[in-house]
Amino acid sequence: MAKDIHAKPFDEGTLIKLELFKRYFREWLPVFTKSQYKRIEIYDFFAGEGTDVEGTYGSPLILLDEVKPYCKEFKNNSTCVEIHFNDFSSKKILKLDENVSQKLLECSGENNYVFCKGDNGKINCPFIIRHHNRDFQTLFATEYSKFKSAPLIPRFMLIDQYGIKHVTTEVFNQLTNLPKTDFIFFISSNHIRRFKEHPGFAAYLDSSKLDFSESRPVECHRVIFNYYKSLLNGKKYFLGQFSIKKNSGIHGVIFGSSHPFGLEKFLSAAWKIDPHTGETNYDIDEDHIRTGQLSLDLDGTGNQDKIKKLAAFENELINFLKTAQTNQSIYIFALERGVSISKTNEILSGLEKANKLLFSGDDRRKGAFYLDYNHVKKINIQSK
Repeated sequence: MAKDIHAKPFDEGTLIKLELFKRYFREWLPVFTKSQYKRIEIYDFFAGEGTDVEGTYGSPLILLDEVKPYCKEFKNNSTCVEIHFNDFSSKKILKLDENVSQKLLECSGENNYVFCKGDNGKINCPFIIRHHNRDFQTLFATEYSKFKSAPLIPRFMLIDQYGIKHVTTEVFNQLTNLPKTDFIFFISSNHIRRFKEHPGFAAYLDSSKLDFSESRPVECHRVIFNYYKSLLNGKKYFLGQFSIKKNSGIHGVIFGSSHPFGLEKFLSAAWKIDPHTGETNYDIDEDHIRTGQLSLDLDGTGNQDKIKKLAAFENELINFLKTAQTNQSIYIFALERGVSISKTNEILSGLEKANKLLFSGDDRRKGAFYLDYNHVKKINIQSK
């Protein structure tokens, strides 16, 4: 039986996971409120009780906090937001219902707008909330038939599963076939590394495609991430990841979006949490500068005191620029390597100052790179 994380204070790993989710969702929602979609759907498939034992908010109450400021936009645009909270434990759903009802009392102020009814008949609120007490696979299969019939409704899905068994290859393929759906799911990467040879493992993932290095167990979530990337089989889709050291194990988050703008927002959130590599809460690459322990620099290059991921990315970027790529291709290049656009701009600025890049484009301000989604075609850059 999975341990009950709500029966005690959330640990550091859980808090980081929740912070990453909150930061991303905060960026995701305004994209669709501004676009005046008439319907938005949000799913939290493993919602739990809503708080830990000390009252720290879990994902359901974080969601409500983030949705609430947009009540006016929802009203003005006649947008109905439908939020689904699910948990297999009936006890947790009952407790969640109490916590959500209490939270919705905050929606009764004069600055909020009522135009959708809640399903409990007790409180009207500016969004519909539906509670489910079902197994994930059963609920997802039922809802997926609805997703396919209306694929262009913007959807966000949080799948905070215990272990590994719910986001199977089939479920992953179904998620990535939805053109307006962004998702975040949690996975116990260390569990996969330890038990991939177990006879029952094949029901979830193809162990033959998982090449773990026993000398580098800290990288196991990178292996899982590359496994899911391989499942795309050339499909134009954008994945991100974040490794989390939680107690003695390595776990992680997988993010997915059919649009590069989604990945840009995810990486922006991830790099705010981890300003060194944008992908972990621990020293995954033994970077001396990350831990504040400078090396002796015996070869005189200074490379020992650079973040390994960024040093490698800079070299890749310089080689990539030799073919005189446009900003749009640089934008995608950076995102697919897990480097935020702000960090890429910082690296480009350093290369320009070092006189290693040549720029062209009449509308470019000096020092500006326009590597955001709205300006990806502004200038051309190539290495000198």
